Amino acid sequence: MRKRVAIILLLLATTWSLGAVDFRAVGPSQVPVNQSFQIQYIVDEKCDNIQPPSMAGFELLAGPYTSTASSFSFVNGKRTSTYQKTFTYTYMATKEGTYTIGAATIEIKGHKYRSNGLKISVIREQEQAPQMSTQRQSDERSERQGRQERAESRQRQQSPSIFMRTEVSKTHAHEQEPITLKYKLYFVGVNDVQLAGVTKMPDFDGFLKQESDLEQLESRVETYNGRQYNVATVYKNQLYPQHSGDITITPAHFEVVYTSPGSERDPFGQMFGYQEHKTLKAPAVTIHVDALPQENKPKTFSGGVGHYTMTPSISATEVNANEPITLKLDISGSGNMKLIKTPEVKWPEGFEAYDPKVSNSYQTTDSGMAGTKSIEYMAIPREPGDYTLPPVSMTYYDSESGSYKTLTTPSYSLHINRGQQRKDTEVSDYSQEEIKQLATDVRYIHTNDLSALEPGSATPAAIQVGTFGWWLCYIIPLLIAVIVLIAMRQYIQANSDINQVRYRKANKVAQKRLRNAKKLLDENQTNAFYEEVERAAMSYLSDRLTIPTADLNKETITQLLEQKNVPATLIEETKEVLSTAEFARYAPSTNQDMNALYSKTVELINQLEEQKL
Repeated sequence: MRKRVAIILLLLATTWSLGAVDFRAVGPSQVPVNQSFQIQYIVDEKCDNIQPPSMAGFELLAGPYTSTASSFSFVNGKRTSTYQKTFTYTYMATKEGTYTIGAATIEIKGHKYRSNGLKISVIREQEQAPQMSTQRQSDERSERQGRQERAESRQRQQSPSIFMRTEVSKTHAHEQEPITLKYKLYFVGVNDVQLAGVTKMPDFDGFLKQESDLEQLESRVETYNGRQYNVATVYKNQLYPQHSGDITITPAHFEVVYTSPGSERDPFGQMFGYQEHKTLKAPAVTIHVDALPQENKPKTFSGGVGHYTMTPSISATEVNANEPITLKLDISGSGNMKLIKTPEVKWPEGFEAYDPKVSNSYQTTDSGMAGTKSIEYMAIPREPGDYTLPPVSMTYYDSESGSYKTLTTPSYSLHINRGQQRKDTEVSDYSQEEIKQLATDVRYIHTNDLSALEPGSATPAAIQVGTFGWWLCYIIPLLIAVIVLIAMRQYIQANSDINQVRYRKANKVAQKRLRNAKKLLDENQTNAFYEEVERAAMSYLSDRLTIPTADLNKETITQLLEQKNVPATLIEETKEVLSTAEFARYAPSTNQDMNALYSKTVELINQLEEQKL
């Protein structure tokens, strides 16, 4: 008996939980023929898998359009919330009569729910208002026509469309002025869009390229030519023109996979979808580059183009002789910061100067590299006296004003006091904190007479002239010298050809990079992992094929591997690994994908090693 009661209570609880979801259909009870109207399905749970009923006698114009609404409230410390999702369909009645619309179904957390049905009467236009005035009828027709046009506009808005665009921050620039290049994917009316790879990428001849990392492929809504699209940036980099004139960036080709919704329905009212694979072309773009003005060009021009400021600081203006002085310059701003030359500091005579230390702290933005370049100069005065450190100047080209601008530090008056007597020392391992002095390299020399053998004492037999041991003292060093000479000649000959050295060490270098990639994989450093895998594959192919890495591309690799009679399947695997490693960091990835790519790369290098390229 207790068991039966428990089962009944369980069934009642299940029934109550299933009935807790509110799923209903809302629509008009009467519509005129050949006029558009809407039916809404409203549910108070998060879901996506709705199946509308089959509606004979009605034509689907657009939909479903989804909208959500939620609210939260706190009353007497108690939190309550509501959620509602609406699916809207636009239909047009094509034939008069009375129609019973079946229930729509939806699946939530493994359970299916059904909405209520609808009963719709389709009548003639004149039946709706037989005694309308002519003006009112005209207004009604205009309103119906407007609704129909809006429905058609929404339908056109949802018609499938997908293409690539090439976007540059500017098409007219000066030499060395940063230009941001983006390849953007536009799509609407398609689902599950994924970037499958790249077929061809421009060589960017005439530009210095600085790639920018994209953490993941994210889309946003953007209006283009009066139509709203989902837009995702799939590739981005910074370009620095190296010469004047018109420089054309050739088209890029990307491969995408997406699902396109069909227009047919299955017997249950479900819309069919079709997965498609397509190659999209990002059009070419031409950049007009102006040369930097040569007239009145300052001699202190550092190569910088952009907008910068310079902040100087000096460690001290009064020190003792043989104590270091540090001058620091902080160059901040945005532009081609990597190409700025280090300004020259002219230390006074009698100062021992050291190579400057440069540290960079900047990031890539749409206006170029932005941040700070810090330069530290160090010198040690050797003689006391009063000295003047002349100003340090840096000239850059301001792209905003179109003119050269010079940044200058003040001059510094230095007073050097007489310090302790100078010893012959050498400065080593320079850092900001300290100067280490090596001990003197002259040691005491033993000046006493060497002890001699006592008169009449015999020379040890092992070193007597003419003995076997005596001859060995001459022969063994001679043999060692000959062996070392032969080994050195063989070593020099074997390492004289750099390409052969790289060829022999290709697998060793690749395995080292793969071990580093495995470490990055374990630490879940996604971007660094993909970069290391790509470097491992590219450096191995560069060394084995004896071709510089800068000249490697898919076409060149394919051609050289075919010349070496590498199987076509192995060539395809090589191209697949390179494409995946190059573009995986721009799209969302999982740990499983990273493990699969690592295994493929290890297997690929092992197979290429067996081919004895």
